[in-house]
Amino acid sequence: MSKTASPVPSEPRRRSRWLAEMALVLMLVAGFSLWLSRHMLDSGEPAPAETLPAVPAGTGTLQWPAAHSKTLVYFFAPWCAVCKVSMPSLNLLSGDDLRVVVIALDWQNQAEVEAFVHSSDFQGEVLLGTAGTMQRWQIDAFPSYYVVGRDGKVLHRDRGFTTPPGLLLRTR
Repeated sequence: MSKTASPVPSEPRRRSRWLAEMALVLMLVAGFSLWLSRHMLDSGEPAPAETLPAVPAGTGTLQWPAAHSKTLVYFFAPWCAVCKVSMPSLNLLSGDDLRVVVIALDWQNQAEVEAFVHSSDFQGEVLLGTAGTMQRWQIDAFPSYYVVGRDGKVLHRDRGFTTPPGLLLRTR
């Protein structure tokens, strides 16, 4: 008995199959992201204005119109393992046109938030949110974040883990 080898797909055929598989994966990821963020504020909606206590001391304000062209508002909880992994990448984003503000929610005390921020090595602005903050921004999972334009309108929303390149794409 002789075995005949199956033909090896040609290079263009392999490339088009790979591209089709990548397109399918990207569509699935995008669909999952849309499903996760379905209860959040919609793009184009006005973002709530907030004046909250800041860590370690003072107050911080989210006002619209803003001084920066965009603001990334990132919501976390001190018990959230995904937040701990993703927060250090926020240090890469701050710039002249982008303000990065993180807001702690579902926390027990300020010391817990301070310890979390220190251990995650986040270097930016940290505010202490309340149950009202959580309700106004429609946050039901962590991490959640919004990109808000200078005019106070939501440009992008998402929740869950994201990579630094993913955040860069969403904030540009």
